[in-house]
Amino acid sequence: MNPVLQAFVTSANHAFTHEDGATLGKLFVFTPSTVSELSRRISASDDFDQYTSYITDPVHAQTTHVYLTYVRDSQFVSAETGHGQLCRLAELLTVALTAANNGWLVQVVRAVALALCVQAQWAFASTGDAAVYTQTATRLLQLLIVALGDTGPEHASKKRVAVAVAGLLLRVSLRTSAAPGAYAGKALEARSLLDSSSVARRDKVSFMYWLGRYYLVCYNIDAARIQLDRAFSMCPAWHYHNKRIILRYLFVANMICGRLPSHELLEKYDMEGVYYQLVACFRAGDLAGFQNVLVDHMDMFRKQGNFLVLLERTKMLIYRTALRRISLVDRGEERANVVQYRDVLTAFRVSAQNPDMDVFEMEGILASLISQKLVLAFLFHHQKLVNLSRKTPFPVISQIGKVKPR
Repeated sequence: MNPVLQAFVTSANHAFTHEDGATLGKLFVFTPSTVSELSRRISASDDFDQYTSYITDPVHAQTTHVYLTYVRDSQFVSAETGHGQLCRLAELLTVALTAANNGWLVQVVRAVALALCVQAQWAFASTGDAAVYTQTATRLLQLLIVALGDTGPEHASKKRVAVAVAGLLLRVSLRTSAAPGAYAGKALEARSLLDSSSVARRDKVSFMYWLGRYYLVCYNIDAARIQLDRAFSMCPAWHYHNKRIILRYLFVANMICGRLPSHELLEKYDMEGVYYQLVACFRAGDLAGFQNVLVDHMDMFRKQGNFLVLLERTKMLIYRTALRRISLVDRGEERANVVQYRDVLTAFRVSAQNPDMDVFEMEGILASLISQKLVLAFLFHHQKLVNLSRKTPFPVISQIGKVKPR
């Protein structure tokens, strides 16, 4: 086989292993017979630009030429140049997707969009220029607009690829210098397609995962937990690595909603180390210990984008746990209806490892807990007492709507 054709086939198999080879063959017009014919006709040719002249369809020819150029040069050019070539390929596919409704486009658009995102990561790692993410988001947005605009029958609609492209657009939007909503607004329209039977399961899982992460960035914790939980449940059990990745963010959303994982679940997905330490500190009402664990693993949590949300949104919850524990001291399971200020101050000082905390700071924390309805109680400033509700002084967080969408 001609070396150029061999390089094309090898690269296609490597880049698009999750796609149907027959579908790619339709796009690039490379079936066994045409490969043999092309090999025979161009075996003596050294002019790369003439290779696509044997492909009659203009769209196929131009698209194939751009992709062959990328394949030929990908090992020799910079990551930034390779990203530019894929951006050009995405532009061509946008034109093709607008003008036609061929089945092969749906499969190829998904694969090229994924390759574009991966190449953008390589280009950013090489140059440090966040503009590559902006360029990628722009190309994906163009593809998504065309896909969502199709009004054809569901089984043959371009919308079949919209969920996949929307998920990738959410993924890239979290990396751009612009606000995530600048690109994510259109991607959110794909939520209406999640119940469609024509959308592949893998695309649904990927979209819900990135949508959950987007909601976490926007501090819409309830919505993030719902999407991440759906993604985790729908992801097949044999996708251990993917389920573990989803669980990292589901852990955060659930913790902020007052739901803690079991040790068995963390052990199953090899997360019992740092995550178990966080759970133990949370349950013990140990704010200083919790924050120390976060700081010790700051690089990991910052890379995941979870550091600030964990640091900021768990503080009041841990103080709540400390107050709950002090209300049970020496009373077994029978809660004390009234708690002395001095006992609460001692508990908060121990929790935060802050011996300089005064009554006014402690009272501010209590007022915040009560205003957010995390604790049902009254403060008696002059008597220096906290009067807890007799019925449910510490309601279930997920049932009181503590975390509200922004």
